[in-house]
Amino acid sequence: MENIIGNENGGHLNKTASCVSEDNRVLRLFINGKAQDGLAYITYLTENNRYGDFAKAGYRLFSFPVFFGYNHLNENSGLYVFTKGIFDGDIPDFSVFDADVAKILKACPDAFLLPRVNVSPSENWEKAHPDELCNSTSGKKSGRFSFASDIWTEEVKKELALFIEHVENSEYASHIAGYQIAGGNTEEWLALVPDGISGKRAEEKYSEYLRSHSCGENKTSFYRFYSELVAGRICEFASEVKRLTENRLAVGSFYGYTFECPDRTSGHHALRRLLECEDIDFVCSPISYSMGRQVGRDHPYMIPLGSVKLHGKLYFSENDTRTHLSLPVNNTPHYTSPIWFGPDEATSCEVIKMHAARALINGHSAWWFDMWGGWFADERYMKLLEKLRQIFEQSRSLPMGGVSNVAVFVDEEAYANLDDISVSGKVCGFIREALGKMGAPYDLYLASDAERVIGGYSAVIALVPARTPYIEKLSDMTRSLKIAYLEITDKNSGISTGELREFLKKGNVHLWCRNDAVIYANESYLFLHTAENAVYELETPEKENLLDVITGELFVSGRKIERGKSFLLRRLKNSK
Repeated sequence: MENIIGNENGGHLNKTASCVSEDNRVLRLFINGKAQDGLAYITYLTENNRYGDFAKAGYRLFSFPVFFGYNHLNENSGLYVFTKGIFDGDIPDFSVFDADVAKILKACPDAFLLPRVNVSPSENWEKAHPDELCNSTSGKKSGRFSFASDIWTEEVKKELALFIEHVENSEYASHIAGYQIAGGNTEEWLALVPDGISGKRAEEKYSEYLRSHSCGENKTSFYRFYSELVAGRICEFASEVKRLTENRLAVGSFYGYTFECPDRTSGHHALRRLLECEDIDFVCSPISYSMGRQVGRDHPYMIPLGSVKLHGKLYFSENDTRTHLSLPVNNTPHYTSPIWFGPDEATSCEVIKMHAARALINGHSAWWFDMWGGWFADERYMKLLEKLRQIFEQSRSLPMGGVSNVAVFVDEEAYANLDDISVSGKVCGFIREALGKMGAPYDLYLASDAERVIGGYSAVIALVPARTPYIEKLSDMTRSLKIAYLEITDKNSGISTGELREFLKKGNVHLWCRNDAVIYANESYLFLHTAENAVYELETPEKENLLDVITGELFVSGRKIERGKSFLLRRLKNSK
C-alpha cells in the first residue's frame, strides 16, 4: 500500500487516504494504513439520525446521502430525494452537505465518512434538455434523463469537480474516506423507464455499438449494449473521481444485481466491466428482498460475491434490516406493503445476527441502513450491534479463509437472450431459496471466471436460463476434471433441498447439517439459521466445540430448535 498516509513528496498530509487491500485473507477498507472492522451506518433522513447511538457502539465509518439535483429518488413510487440538490440553481449550494457532515462529526469527532453521491440531474435540467431524455412513460411528466446522454455525462463531471474541490478545501477533508457514486432509479443504476432505455441518445449510442461490435440489430444485442452502457458510465465517473482525488480515495457503486434482477431491462448485466476497472474499489447491493425476507430461510446475495472478491474488489452489503421499529416513509400504497415492516423485537435480533454473520464469515463489509431513521433505536438492538462490531474487530487475527466445496456459476450475458423474465427469475433468482437451505455453504461466480477457480471445488452448479459459450466451456471443464456437475434450467428449477443434498453427496461435499438449514462457514466460524422446527445436529469436518459468541455458551447438537433461530458459532478444536 504505497503512499497510503502520504509524505512530503506525495503530499496529502492533512487528508485521508484509503484503499482496498487484503488482510488475513479478507479484503478490507484501509484508511490511513489501518484496516477497518467492516461495519458502517447510514440513514437517508439525517434529521432522524442515530449517529450518537452507533458512535457509542464503536462505529466509526458513516455514510450519508448527497444529491446533485432535486428529482425523483424512486420513479416507481414517486418519492423525491430528501433535500434540495447542490446544483439546482446557478450557484452550487453545499450548505446541506456541510450541515450533514457537521451532524456526524458532532456525534463522532473521529468518524470517517463515505458519502453516497447521487449524480442524477434535477427536474429543471431535464426540462431544459428534452433531447437527453428517455421517451416519456406517462402523460404526466417527461421521460427521465438517459444514461446514453453525453451532455449529462459531461455535466456530471463538471459537478463532481466542483463538489470534490469544495470537500478537499474544507476543514473536514481529513474525514472523507471515499465516495460511492450513485444514480438512476433508487440510486442503484436501475432503469428509469420500464423497457430499460429509449430515446434519441440511446438510438445514437446503440448504432455506434452495432458498428463497433459488428453485430446485428436485435433485442439480444440491444440489451447487452444497455448493460455495457450503464456499467461504462459508472466506470467513467469513478475514473473522474480518482483523477480529482489524485487516486487517493476508494471509490465504488451499486451494481451487478445478477441474481436479483435477471430481467434484461435492468441494465445490471455487465458486472465484469466494473470488476476489470482499476478505478472501482468496491461494489454494493442490498440484501435480497426475495420471499419478503421471512425468517427460516436465507436472505441471499444479489451479486456474485466470489467473482467480486476474485477481482480484488471489496463488497459492501446494504443491510436495510427491518425491525419492529421499521415504518414506511409515507402512506402511499408503495410503502405500505409487508416488506416495509419488520418482525417483533426478538425475531429482529435473529435476523440482525444473520445479516452480520454472512458478512463476517463470507469476508466482506456491510452498512446498517437505518433508512428513515430510528429502525435500531432500541437498547437491545444497539447492544447486539455493538457486540457484533466487536466480534468483527476481534476476528481480524483469526484464520478467515473460506471452506466451501460448492461453486455456483451464472453467465450474465445469458439474460439478454430471454424475452421471458419468468425463466431467468426461476433459474437464477428463486433457486436461491433451495440453495440457501441445503445445509452447506456455496460460492457465487460469473461463468467468465470459472477457469480461474473451478479446480478448487468438488461440486459445481450452473444456473442456465439460456445456453452460452461460457456455460458450454464450464460443462466441458467439469467433465475433464471429473467434478460433480448439475445444471439448473427451466425444467428443474423447482429442485428441492433434499435433491440438492443428494447431488452434493456425489461430489463428496461435507454437509454441515442434514436437514434444511442456512449454513455459512469459514475456517473460524460456523453460522446456523434454522429453517424448520426440528432437531438440529451440526457436523464439523473435525472434532470441534462450537461456542456461541453472542451468548458465550457452547452449542449443544441434537436438540430441537424452533424455526428462525440464529447461532454465530466459533469453531474450537476439540482434542478429545
